Amino acid sequence: MSDSAIHHDLPTIAYVDESEDEQAYFYGDALDSGFFGQIHLISPEEDLDRLIAKLADLQIDALVSDFNLSDDRPNAYNGADVVEAFLVQRRNFPCFIRTSFDQDAMGSSSDVNRVYSKNATEEQAVGRDLFKRISIQIEHYRAQIEAWSEEYDALLALPAGERSALQIERLILLDDALEQAVAADQALALTFKRELLNRDGLFGKQDELFAQAEQLIAAMKDTLEN
Repeated sequence: MSDSAIHHDLPTIAYVDESEDEQAYFYGDALDSGFFGQIHLISPEEDLDRLIAKLADLQIDALVSDFNLSDDRPNAYNGADVVEAFLVQRRNFPCFIRTSFDQDAMGSSSDVNRVYSKNATEEQAVGRDLFKRISIQIEHYRAQIEAWSEEYDALLALPAGERSALQIERLILLDDALEQAVAADQALALTFKRELLNRDGLFGKQDELFAQAEQLIAAMKDTLEN
């Protein structure tokens, strides 16, 4: 179940909830906020890994999950588990938890700033504060990725023999940050990258390693633009 008329210039988000009524409430409020072009409504899978795989296949800019995913039927995991599992694949990705169980959710989440109460007052316009924050966080995330990509491209454009040790180290760190944003669960460890670059002398294999990162950056830019 999903989706408004698609507006490609606005972000796409996914919302996980086992209750179709809650999905409908969220969809209506999120659509009315005017911040999002497409809204995917996702029901929990029996297996958490299967749910994460489904979310990973979507080209989303933010993930929102209800905390208690067992109101309508038993479930082995909660919304905090969904967020943590997704962040294993996409480090620092904009993720949020909605809940009526504020204390339980904050106790389960590794970052209490991701938790937002459903028990909003009328002055908060029931969820509008959350939607605005999601939109702002998406903008910040996109800007960070773009800044990393531009710096990476500028350093990579330098002739290999003219890069200083500090510039190569910066490339390694940027490469890692971009890899973690795309596929953190498959990223090479920083120590391994440094060992690879030093294997045949001082950073002798740098272009071989960085060529793969260029492909990741291109794919990431395509995702952000679309």
